[in-house]
Amino acid sequence: MFKSARWRSEKIKIKAVFKLQFQATQVPESRGNLLMISLIPEDVGKPTVRLEKAAVREGTCTWENPIYETVKLIKEKKTGIIHEKIYRFIVSTGSSKTGILGEASINFADYEEATEPLTVSLPLQTLNSGAILHVSYLSIP
Repeated sequence: MFKSARWRSEKIKIKAVFKLQFQATQVPESRGNLLMISLIPEDVGKPTVRLEKAAVREGTCTWENPIYETVKLIKEKKTGIIHEKIYRFIVSTGSSKTGILGEASINFADYEEATEPLTVSLPLQTLNSGAILHVSYLSIP
């Protein structure tokens, strides 16, 4: 049977590209000299990106190169609400599970319309390391 176009287009698919830059602060000295970050979409469960290892200097670790992550968002046509798109950031030494410093998460749907570069400071969960992950991002049209 024929379905009208009105019924098929109740949701709008949005493709957003985010430019992400990372820095970790208050990193404990005992956690190793090199750290890496894995980006994991919650709905996928596997890393889409792993950043190269960066050196920890005086409790701070900065990843020099930004990454670009394409995120597919769904917006309800009637209400204008964008569905959640949660990504987890896992900071680790790159070795086994004992090498995990902590993790943080962010909902990209909250920042889809950001036109100015923003920085969010996320305390790393899982272990009580006290480290904070600073994520700078910009939605690229």
